[in-house]
Amino acid sequence: MSHRAAGWHIRLRTTSDHAGIEAVFKSCLVEFPWRRPETDEVLRLRRTLSGCDCLVAHEAQAGIIGFLTLEREKAYVAHLFVHDDWRLCGVASGLLAVARDLARASLQLDVDEQNQKALKAYKAMGWTEKVGANPARGGQRRLSGP
Repeated sequence: MSHRAAGWHIRLRTTSDHAGIEAVFKSCLVEFPWRRPETDEVLRLRRTLSGCDCLVAHEAQAGIIGFLTLEREKAYVAHLFVHDDWRLCGVASGLLAVARDLARASLQLDVDEQNQKALKAYKAMGWTEKVGANPARGGQRRLSGP
């Protein structure tokens, strides 16, 4: 998938993308002071990357501008992060659309309850809260995609 006007495209990650993925991840973590320390979160991301599919949004000049990790068999999105400079450009919805195509099913993900921006964005995209679901960590809500 690509966005010609914005100049980005989505593809599966390569090993050379790891530094860019971590850079986007670390830049986003500053917005989530309620999360564990950065080193713990980066280790969790690396473990996820070793066992999941990962899609990256790439722009020629900026490099990696967003990424998504997908447990394809479960249609579960473990991570979805977009660099602040590229938000509201369709990157997240593009990553989710490609992930949905790969999983061939509606997706699920967990969102931090304190992340009101993300909850509002998912609601606007048609995602709904899955009542009675057990999120991966406390303080999160399980959402199901359209």
